[in-house]
Amino acid sequence: MKKVKWIMGALILSMLGTAAYAKCDANAQRLVRAYPDHLKGCRQNRIIWRDGTKMIYDDGKKKSFDSLLNQADIEDMFHFRYPKGASGYSRSRGPAKNHDPGRIRNEKFFRKMYGNSAAEVRRHLTKIPWVPRSSGGRYRITVTRINGVDRALAAVSRDLDRLVARNPSLKKYLVPPGGGFYWRTIAGTHRLSVHSFGAAIDINVKHSAYWRWGGKHYRYRNEIPLSIVEIFERHGFIWGGKWYHYDTMHFEYRPELLGSGRSVPSAGKSAAGAQRPKTRHSSPGSAKKIEELNDGRSL
Repeated sequence: MKKVKWIMGALILSMLGTAAYAKCDANAQRLVRAYPDHLKGCRQNRIIWRDGTKMIYDDGKKKSFDSLLNQADIEDMFHFRYPKGASGYSRSRGPAKNHDPGRIRNEKFFRKMYGNSAAEVRRHLTKIPWVPRSSGGRYRITVTRINGVDRALAAVSRDLDRLVARNPSLKKYLVPPGGGFYWRTIAGTHRLSVHSFGAAIDINVKHSAYWRWGGKHYRYRNEIPLSIVEIFERHGFIWGGKWYHYDTMHFEYRPELLGSGRSVPSAGKSAAGAQRPKTRHSSPGSAKKIEELNDGRSL
């Protein structure tokens, strides 16, 4: 009898503990809106994928900064608020210590979305002409078609070409580009870079700065103009220059942190009569459309 009471008590405590963090909050809904082709909704502390997979949203654990980096759950990805536009931007003064909005990632989430191996990711890659008007068409960036990242980057490229046409001095920050897809871990860690998923781009390394390059003496440095950053953000890319551990050449597709995305039916509601949103995976045959988008002839 005592054993039964002990088990019941443990179950009740467990349920109470779960209830404290089992709510699917506004950030969970932002995530679903940002990736509607993959995510159906959030219910009972689970992110529900369209193929039926369920992932724990919040593991309920309090974490140090290092634990956030290395053992992040999905909810932890929103731990730091990403500041858009001029907010959080500086030429010389970096964010507060360890304020790295977007650098906290649940790797399992991204592996499922973009590919669990280099071979899986490569199946969805395409090449995007990079600022062709400004560079004479010499450069192409390899990115994924999943989530329409290719089309988002093509729109960035088009807008940057227009920016350079108005202000030619900005060209040096963009060409030559540092690159896109590259399956690798982040320097000094065992965590995969977002470049591994084809969802990130580095612009010209020569005019960029990276926190590790300073050695033991941390000092925030940045040359990248705000006008360039704002164009990337407009199309769903966050900037590594707004991290305490700064990486000013780096942009990655994270629309959930920018409040962008489309409305989709909640997983808790009946899907009867609801039309599933059209896929945002661009087809391999969309290369001509992408080039037209870059050339400013269509949007």
